[in-house]
Formats: sequence, C-alpha cells, structure tokens
Amino acid sequence: MYAAFEPKGEFQGLPPRTPEMITRWLSTLTEMGDEQFVIEVGKRIVGHSMLCLGQDKTEAELAIFVHQDFRGLGLGRKLLLGTLNYGCKQRELDRVWLSVQGCNPRALHLFESVGFNMFGGRSPLQWELEMERPSHCAQCKGKSCVVFGETLPRTVTFRRRKRLVH
Repeated sequence: MYAAFEPKGEFQGLPPRTPEMITRWLSTLTEMGDEQFVIEVGKRIVGHSMLCLGQDKTEAELAIFVHQDFRGLGLGRKLLLGTLNYGCKQRELDRVWLSVQGCNPRALHLFESVGFNMFGGRSPLQWELEMERPSHCAQCKGKSCVVFGETLPRTVTFRRRKRLVH
C-alpha cells in the first residue's frame, strides 16, 4: 500500500518515502507492540491504522492512512471505528488522541464526526492540530457497546463505485 501511497512524508514524515524506510517503520511498529489494523479490498491492503499505546497503557495515539484511490468511499470511517472499537473493548483505553493537518478538512470532519475534539487551541493557519476522544469503556466494560454496538473482528462487504472520467 505504501509504495504507491501519496502524499508521502507530508505530515510528520509519514508515511516514509522509500521502501527501506517503510519496511523499517512497519517493523518498528510491530516490535513496539503497537496494535495495527488494515482494510483489504480483494488481496490489496488499502487502509492501515494503529494504536500506539502510552506508557501507562490507558491512552493511545491513533494514526490512520487510506490509499488515495480509496478515499471518499467510507473505508476510512470503517477502519477508524474498528480501531476505536478495539481500543475500547480490548484495551479499555481511557483516551485516544491524534494529530491531523489543519489543511485537511476531510480528515477533520471524519474525526469530529466520531467524537474527537480539538485540544490546545485551533488557528486556521496552524499546520498541526491535536484532537482527543475520551473513551466510553466505563459505560459498557465488555458488554454491548453503547458507541459501536458490535465487536471485532468484523468483515465488511464493499462494492467499489465506478468513477467517471471526463
């Protein structure tokens, strides 16, 4: 997925630009024990997310990437919700936070629509914005989730929309 991903290295240097750097980055994530999730269309990975646990293991930083050919199809939302569901149900996280480019309105809207809020202020000229989402795990503790309603793993059937080229 990352070999053809664009834009590379635009935000916090991620995803890395070269195949060697991509391999090293993914290996490091795995070695550190970060929780990782993917969305596949056929045999192709088109989305990748991760929860990078903090030192006290009750908070995690979330990162999510969707290949540019599959943006705007709802896959990012499904990947994001699945990742948050895992963090809530399996890790019982109290808080998830992320950084997002201030000039990325699609991502900002997605994150706000699932309960993320800005912290640290917001300026229209700010390059990097931080957002956080408190968990609702204390309300359900493994029972039927009040936020997601389903448990993982979950398989989603996806039919790709045809794009018209003018």
